[in-house]
Amino acid sequence: MAAKMESRLTAYGTAARLREKAGLTDVLAQWSTPLSETGVSEPRTLVLRKHSLDVQGPNGELLRSIPRSLSSGAAVRETGGGAWLELSLTDGTKIRLAMALLSGIRELTAIAERIGQWAKEASDSDGESANGSAEPASDAGQAEAGAARPAGRSLRTAMSKRLRVLSGLLRYAAPYRKPLMLSGAALLIGVGLEALPPYLMKLMIDGGVLGSSQARFAGLIGMLLAVYVLQAAFQVLRSSISIRIGNRMISRIREDMFDKLMRLSVRYYEHRASAPFIGRIQYDTSSVQSFLSEGLPQLLAQLVMTGTVFAVLLLIDWRLTLWVLCAVPLCGLAAALLWPKMRSLMNRTWNVQFLLQKYIGDALQGVRVIKAFHREEEEKARFGYWNESAVARVIEQQRWSQWLQPGFNLAVSGGIALVWLVIGRQVIRGTASLGTLVAFTTYLSMFIGQLRWNLSLVGQANTSIASADRIFELLNTQEELPEPAKPVPLADARGEIAVDRVSFGYEKGRSVLEDFSLRIRPGEKIGITGRSGAGKSTLLQLLGRFYDPDGGSIRIDGIDLRTLATADLRRHIGIVFQETFLFDGTIAQNIAYGRSGASPMEIMEAARLARAHTFIERLPYGYDTLVGERGVRLSGGEKQRIAIARALLLNPPILLLDEATSSVDMETERDIQSALETLSEGRTTIAIAHRLSTLRNADRIIVLDRGTIVESGTHDELRARNGLYRQLLEAREEARELEEAVP
Repeated sequence: MAAKMESRLTAYGTAARLREKAGLTDVLAQWSTPLSETGVSEPRTLVLRKHSLDVQGPNGELLRSIPRSLSSGAAVRETGGGAWLELSLTDGTKIRLAMALLSGIRELTAIAERIGQWAKEASDSDGESANGSAEPASDAGQAEAGAARPAGRSLRTAMSKRLRVLSGLLRYAAPYRKPLMLSGAALLIGVGLEALPPYLMKLMIDGGVLGSSQARFAGLIGMLLAVYVLQAAFQVLRSSISIRIGNRMISRIREDMFDKLMRLSVRYYEHRASAPFIGRIQYDTSSVQSFLSEGLPQLLAQLVMTGTVFAVLLLIDWRLTLWVLCAVPLCGLAAALLWPKMRSLMNRTWNVQFLLQKYIGDALQGVRVIKAFHREEEEKARFGYWNESAVARVIEQQRWSQWLQPGFNLAVSGGIALVWLVIGRQVIRGTASLGTLVAFTTYLSMFIGQLRWNLSLVGQANTSIASADRIFELLNTQEELPEPAKPVPLADARGEIAVDRVSFGYEKGRSVLEDFSLRIRPGEKIGITGRSGAGKSTLLQLLGRFYDPDGGSIRIDGIDLRTLATADLRRHIGIVFQETFLFDGTIAQNIAYGRSGASPMEIMEAARLARAHTFIERLPYGYDTLVGERGVRLSGGEKQRIAIARALLLNPPILLLDEATSSVDMETERDIQSALETLSEGRTTIAIAHRLSTLRNADRIIVLDRGTIVESGTHDELRARNGLYRQLLEAREEARELEEAVP
């Protein structure tokens, strides 16, 4: 069946390409996403046609085409931070088509519903068009087959994924083998002690109370008390070990998660919100920590205890035990079958809760804009929508889980009545003792209690495994800018830069730089200008290795950036970004961010060079002034000067300035330019500017247009030509004249 389905998909894909080349279009709906079916940053476009569903790549190329006659519906599978779109085929297989971010889930749900409606309306002619081709297999068809997944494997796949998650957690437990072994020994001893009281009660009833032996009765009472004391002692020992190990494991997991976030490239964050990452580090790890410290030890203890009590029940009356507990496996199977649904609901709840959190964060950060445009009521309505969505998801999740406990109770309650009926009649006939009845019912109550407790712990475990799944999804994310295995050292850079035939685009198929080459001598001052979107800031991002080029290479002192350790590269480069970001700390801490060991005198000297010292001294607390979140207590120009001082303190051989004076007035710009002129002596400086006056003293000005160099020369040389630079200069002079003319 799978081979036949693959052949039909391949043939239909070939026919779709021919139809596309012929220019035949019958588009019913279309949806685009920046992420592929594997979750990487590669755009996908789904085109719903009358007879097929097409998946297109970044350049509009056809990647796959699925005929309507083979489609049975679509579903949205939410995961941490996003959702997958899965197409179901008529033979039960599923194809993952694309991924959407949290912000695009509503659109994704809408297209899934549209595809489901489209599949149900399939006509008989679709089958003929799908079966009418007999082309040889192609790579696209093989990709279809590789993406298809039999629905019957869903339970095994889910169980396998849970085992992988548990295996990942066990790797973090490996350094604590000895404490865990001690905890395991305490667990076994504690379980043995918990199993003794019902048997002691049997002896007390049969040999003490009914046997009228006060001495034996008192001795058994003493043994019972001793057992209870030992139980408490071993439980405290086991809990203390579990709490310590669980918290240390979570601390290590959080460190690894944050380290992973720091190592992921800038491209990874371009289409992702920050709120889900905060949730994974804070809330998901807390859920896992609670399970590791409390839930897992209790679950293991209850499982061992359940097995022990079950063995005792079999020894007392194995036939009656099996009759009473015959419904337990059915309950376990039902719980296993419900897990995929519960996991999906938990992920959906998690997603909408963090969408709510993201909205609250956006509203608070933009509170000035909200008040300025008097949009308080509209924002309240938006909050109400997200709040109601979160409540609805929680209710849906809890509605499914509420049936598990009552169903289990109903299944086992009849067993207790059956025990009293059978053994009670044996006691009346004299074939069993009253102590045996009490012991069996007590053990049975313990067994049922353990199962109920286990069911509750399994629910907690499922929640924690879903959290751990999201954690390991992040930890296992492939890095786009990996560190070289054997980095080449860069001792003291001279500042020679070579850009050789570099091509780059933020999205595949959309190049920003194309076959771009540039040579910069050590100590040369380069100015870069051009229209918006020409690729100026992109070039600086590549020089700082926030991205790797799609083609070509960038070298510093003859060494390819990809062979350098990132820390080594950044140590030699000072960067001032167009968008200034300050951390919520003091001014001194922000200036010294790149050199945590800088002295107060060095910090003040950097501030003087950046023309920031004067305004800092006027503040009530000077360099100890708190700047607020994202520097909200400072003006744009003040923040820009702090950012320049931060770069200057590094004293780097290469300085990259991306519109470093864009947020300051003309007078401050002149002061900063004077400081930068002094600072740039003896170091390679690359400055991007729209204000062309800031580039007058550059050794060479590069003019970019559509990702290529269209002009190069000094300010006077370029002004003398009738080229793009002169056009930009004249436009800027006209704008300045208009500004001066306004009263």
